[in-house]
Amino acid sequence: MHGLICKSLESFIIDRHGPAVWSGIVRDAGLDFDRFEMLRTYDTRIIMALAAATAGAIKDDPFHILEDMGHWLCTEPQTEAFRRLLRFTGGTFIDLIYSLDEMHDRANMALPGIDLPDLIVSDDGSGVFSVQTTWTVPGGCSVLRGMLRAMADDYGTLVVIDETAHKRLENHWIETLTIHVYDQSHQSPREFTLTGQA
Repeated sequence: MHGLICKSLESFIIDRHGPAVWSGIVRDAGLDFDRFEMLRTYDTRIIMALAAATAGAIKDDPFHILEDMGHWLCTEPQTEAFRRLLRFTGGTFIDLIYSLDEMHDRANMALPGIDLPDLIVSDDGSGVFSVQTTWTVPGGCSVLRGMLRAMADDYGTLVVIDETAHKRLENHWIETLTIHVYDQSHQSPREFTLTGQA
């Protein structure tokens, strides 16, 4: 697992629950270090142990924690660059959905070895989209759901996002989101410009 992904979980927990909680999670996960390095690669078992320890520490479902982390990535001032990167994909929330097909390859071009989930987007032509995630660990769909909830608000779009399927196939987890887009002009979008801080 790429260190940037592990570091995101670390930063999210510290920001939301404090360094003392994070220290307890690290201890419960059996790690011999307490901070991740963004450019290292870690054994996948480490992120699984962290997810289990985090769920125990804050008494929440691991998938809900990952969804909250996805939302946090797109809404916190310290991760503003990530939110802006997603807004560069197009002028509407539907543009963002269609761009998800390319996210895995684009991320690997920018940061080789990042190993984000593979995403496949389909739609039925009526405003209902399906996004299938394939990843080496479960929860990719949960992170994506949190990100899309945040970005729908950013674009001012009314959506309902449901996780509809989870299955393991050999060494990968295949998960599916269903996205119902009801109104792309539900409210005023958050201001966004190609330059500046908006």
